[in-house]
Order: sequence, then C-alpha cells, then structure tokens
Amino acid sequence: MNFRLLLSAAVLTVAISASAQDNILDMRTNFAIGDVVTVTGVVTSDDNLGSVRYLQDATAGIALYPGADWSAWSATPEIGDSLTVTGEITEYNGLLEVGPNLTVVTFEGAGTVPAPQVILASGMDESLEGELVQVNGVTFPLAGQEIVGNNTYDFTADGETGIIYVRTSNSLMGETLTGCAVDLVGIVSQFSFDGFGGYQLLPRGPQDLIPASGICYTSPVVQSNMTASSFTLSWSTDLASDGVVEYGLTEALGQSIAGGSNSVSHSVDLTGLEAGQIYYARAISTLSSGESAASSIRPYATVSGSSGDIHVYFNGAVDTSVATEEDALSLGTDMNDTVAAWITSAQHTLDVAAYNFNDQTLEDAFNTAAANGVEIRWIYEGQNANIGLGSLDGSIVTHPRTDGEGSGMHNKFIIGDAEYTDDAFVLTGSTNLTTGNLVQDLNNVIIFEDQSLARAYTLEFEEMWGAEGMMPDAANAKFGPDKTWNTPSSFLIGGTEVELYFSPSDGTTNAIREQIEAADSEFAFALLTLTRDDLGEAIATLGESFFVNPVGAIEQVNTTGSEYENLLSAGVQVHQHDISGDLHHKYAIVDFESPAFDPVVITGSHNWSSSAENVNDENTVIVHDARVANLYHQEFRAILISLGVVQSTEDFQGAIQCILYPNPVQDLLSVEWLTNGKPGVLALRDLSGRVVLQQRLQPGVSRVSLQGVASGVYVASIDGRGLPTRLVVE
Repeated sequence: MNFRLLLSAAVLTVAISASAQDNILDMRTNFAIGDVVTVTGVVTSDDNLGSVRYLQDATAGIALYPGADWSAWSATPEIGDSLTVTGEITEYNGLLEVGPNLTVVTFEGAGTVPAPQVILASGMDESLEGELVQVNGVTFPLAGQEIVGNNTYDFTADGETGIIYVRTSNSLMGETLTGCAVDLVGIVSQFSFDGFGGYQLLPRGPQDLIPASGICYTSPVVQSNMTASSFTLSWSTDLASDGVVEYGLTEALGQSIAGGSNSVSHSVDLTGLEAGQIYYARAISTLSSGESAASSIRPYATVSGSSGDIHVYFNGAVDTSVATEEDALSLGTDMNDTVAAWITSAQHTLDVAAYNFNDQTLEDAFNTAAANGVEIRWIYEGQNANIGLGSLDGSIVTHPRTDGEGSGMHNKFIIGDAEYTDDAFVLTGSTNLTTGNLVQDLNNVIIFEDQSLARAYTLEFEEMWGAEGMMPDAANAKFGPDKTWNTPSSFLIGGTEVELYFSPSDGTTNAIREQIEAADSEFAFALLTLTRDDLGEAIATLGESFFVNPVGAIEQVNTTGSEYENLLSAGVQVHQHDISGDLHHKYAIVDFESPAFDPVVITGSHNWSSSAENVNDENTVIVHDARVANLYHQEFRAILISLGVVQSTEDFQGAIQCILYPNPVQDLLSVEWLTNGKPGVLALRDLSGRVVLQQRLQPGVSRVSLQGVASGVYVASIDGRGLPTRLVVE
C-alpha cells in the first residue's frame, strides 16, 4: 500500500511533474498514485513472475508493470539489468507499481543484484514490498504435493507462518513441493483489496528454495490406523536417520516417542490418547552426525465416541431407480425446516459461518436456540446484506469479514455442541442460509455427527473469530490469505474416511485434482462454476482414458475463464444447466457405481475457481463412502433427467444399471443387467481393443465364465456401449 494514501487529500491533489527521485524509497514515500516518476535500479526478477519486473536500489524496491509484455521496448529486462524507468505510479490490490503507463525505459547496462535481506516470516510488510528477501529454515506443510500455477502455499519458519505465490509462468510449476528444510528467497509482494495485509513471497524458480539441511523428507508425514486412543504417523527421508515424533495437546508439544533408528522409512505409533481429540505433532529425523530436520507441526485427530452418522439432504429431485443402500432424500421446499431442526437440536453451543442469511424459518430456529440458553457465535461476509441478522436475538454475537476480497467469507457451515461427544455435529454443503438457496436453487446439505470433525471446524472458526471465547478479537482475526493450515485433514467418522480442507490455506484444489486423477471407473460433477484450468485439464485428461467417461453439469458457462467450452472441445459430456433455479452445487462423485474401487464425494462451499482457492474462506469435505456416493449419484441423475440428457430408466449410455462383481475377478464374473426385459451382449476388450470374450445376457443376474481369459485389465461393454467398466482379471 502506498504510504501517501494516508496523507491528507489536500496533499494528494498537488500536481507533481515527472522528476528524478533520489531513490526508490523517496518515490514510495513522497509521491502519490497518479504521479509520474523516474526511478533507477537493478532488476531482481524475470519471466517466472510474469510480465512484472521488480526493481531495487540501496533503499527500497518497486514493481514495474509494462502491461501485457515488454515488446514496446528495446529488450525484455532480465535479472541483473540496470534500468531507468519513467512512468505513472499505480496500485493493484495493494501492490505499488510504476506502470502500465511507461514513457521511458532505458537500459543502463549490467548492475549488481542486491543480496537478499534475511527476515522472519512476520517481517513481510510495506517497508519491504518489492525487495528481495530470505527466510531461513522454512518447511512446507503441503510438502509432497505437485506445485500448480496461480496458487498459494503456506510455509512455516521459527514458529511463524507465511505464504508463497506461484504463477503459471514459474518454473516451479509441476515440481514437487519440497520436503527439505530450505532457506527461502523471493520478492515481497502484496495482494489485498483494501491495501492492508496480504503480503506474500514470490520465489523466482527452484533456485530460490535452497536446501538448509543435509537430510530431506521424501514424503509427507501421513496419519493412519486411527482409533479412539491411537494413530500412526509415517514418513520417509532421503538418508538413513533416527526418527522421533514430538506431540501434545498444544503446539508446545511436550511428549516424544522414538520411531526407529538408522532407516529411511519411519513409523511411530502414538498410543494412550484421548478420544475425539486433536493432537499436535511433528517428526524429527536425525543423522548419525547429529544434523536433523523437522517437519512442520501439524494437528491430527483421534476417532471420537460420537455416533458417526452422516446425513445427506437435497432440495432438488432425486432418481431412486439407481439407489443401492437407501433412497436419497429430496426435501424440496422443506430444506429450511430440516436445517432448522438441527439448529434447535443444539443444547449448548452453535458456531455459524454463513456467507449470507435471510430465511425466516432459520431466524426463528436460531432465536429459539438462543432462548434455550445456547451460546451462538456468528461470522458473516460484510459485503452481503445478511438482512436476517437484524432479527436475531441480542445474545447472538456476530463478526464480519470486511476486506471486500473476492467473495470473502464464503463458508456455509454450522457447528453444534462441539465439546459434547453425543451431541456434536457439523452441517455443511453448498447452500447459503437464504430462502432462495434453500428453496429455489439446487443445493445439498451434508451433516456429520462427529466430535473430532466439530472440533476441527471450531479451530477454523476461531481463527476467523480471533479468540476462543464468546467475544471476537478483530485485531487477531484471520481471513482469506492470512489464515494458516491449522486443522487436521484426515478423520475416521463412523468407519468412513473423511478428508477436510479449508481455503485458501490447505491446498484444496490439489486435493480435488488428486481425486479426479484417481477415478477408475466413473466421474460426475455438478458445479455452479468451473474456471480453474488445472481442474478442467484433469477432467479432460480423465476423459481420454480408456476406462472413464466423465459427465457433468455447470450453471455458469459464460463466465470469464469458464472451462465449459474447453471440456466440450475435449469430448467431455458436459451440459449447461439452463433451466429455472440455479445449480448451486459444488460437488463431484468418483467411482459411484464401483464399490470395489474407492467411491468418493467432494462437496462444500468451494467453487472450482481461483478466487475460492486463493482468496475466499471456504470449506470442502471429501467423503470416501459408497453409500454417500450413491446418494449424490441419485441427485445427479435427476439433474441429467431434468436437462433431457437421460431418461429415468436409463443410465448415461442407455441401460438402467449394469454391475459387474467381484472386481478384481478370477474365474466367475457376475453381471447384474437390468434392461426392462431386453437382452444384451457383453464384450470384454483388452487394452489394444481386441475382443477376448462375448456372451449374450438375459435381464437379471448372469454368471460369466472367464476360463481362457488371461490375467490383465479389460474394458467391459454391452451392445457396443462402454459402461465404461474397468475389469481386472487375476
């Protein structure tokens, strides 16, 4: 943010003609937005940061923005070039720049790139904006993930946190986020709509992540074997080392347990733990020389003693003809009544994070809860009307996000009775607490009766609240890019594996992409919007596979950056939802007809956009469960029926249902073929497309001998239509 913005309006109106400054600090301090200035310095960045170049002298740094590129000038500036530039001072989301109205760019020859100033993560502020700096001893909580463009990644160092931002132009793209402790070099930048906060470090390629230790983690620390009183942490290193886990109920840790000696593979069982609790832990690996490396301190959850029940509700139609375990619930215009019932079921506490709120039924429910003595805390997005807040009981304490960035506080969740094992629940999904969303637009609600998850959501809530008590602390509250990855990501809820991610800190887009890429048989999506190139490319690539035929529906197909046309061009069966009532979902379903694989549902508040990934406050759950996946499949099929894509008695390729089991199979394959009395011909093709088996099937359940079929992977089809089903013969 330009210091001059804090000066009086009278000063800002003084016209200053183009003039040479003594230094860049003089320009930053004594000139205003719209002034024309001349600055000289050495270039510290290149194309890894896009068209922007950063210029630094002995006093300060500044961003130079030429517009689209540097083609209007004699050369493209490179690191080490000495430049004199004349242009207009502008500001872009808090970042002070010279340009795009550049009038003079003079190459003065080679200069000396300044050595980076060593700072703490907390040292990134306005005084260092545009300068080359270094933070030592950095680790990345998301180590092991592939780096994708236009994304932020949290880092920690000396107990402090910060973020890096990686553009699509950066050579870090496609690299694995390092598990080594590094000395991190980069340029201090800023992205903040109100000009305050939002400081981030811009590394200029892999060379700016300098190994700081002789030992590196070659895998993230992974939690497994979760029970109410124990779990296992596992990791690997590039060199044989002794492993230790330090852990405790706070980030102070306090306890330790050894995890093997002189090995590259480490596994530690933490036992004697409390049920439904969140523990903090880090792994430390030490070489025989005494040199060691530590992972970031991360939270991990034990299994709770709660029921673990998972409830799913839709307000749109469902097609129960494909139900397997139970019929999906379509509440229609009664969605608000059901949500209200959960609200009034709370006995002690309710924490609400709601993007918008105006429904009378829910107003009454919250007021009833308050009258019953329930303590209610409420976070909302300050850009929205939230007219329902004015009708709430005076005991309900509210706290807004007010920076105006993106969609802002875009969460839709309610936490009930988090500290009470038998009563704890989390309500989330795609719906805002508005009558339009609850009654008119297509939305889903998913509810988990689980204390561990409720406590994790509470951690996120209180990071935005800024305090643990009833009263918020605005000075300590963190929203958007200021937040940290402060919650566990893995839970076992009623025997079901559930993953949890909050944006923008937790790498949500990477988690979604991994699930897309993991699809073995089916992939379906129902989205308000899809503008992330990496997710669009992942779906398109999936469609090129021999086994998966993605199908989806999108509401907003004409927004800037929409992947709709790209998906159509790639041959993906994607459909525009253009009928009454917005498709407001943000869900995808993986392998929903293939329980032998890993049926998954992805849902929450997170639109598949860069704003959701990098700016907004969002929550996403990934549920690994065949029952839940089938419930969402029933609703998705109803969407396709409403669009005229399929009929209620047909699947995507023309059959009601075809199930092959077991899969993998050895000698005898069962085929459940339901076609309203019509026979069909089953064909198995190998990966070259050669038919290795054909058999005519009658409706019902048939047994097919695989004698003579070699072990391998095959594609099953009926009457020439790919199901598609990937069949593994052992």
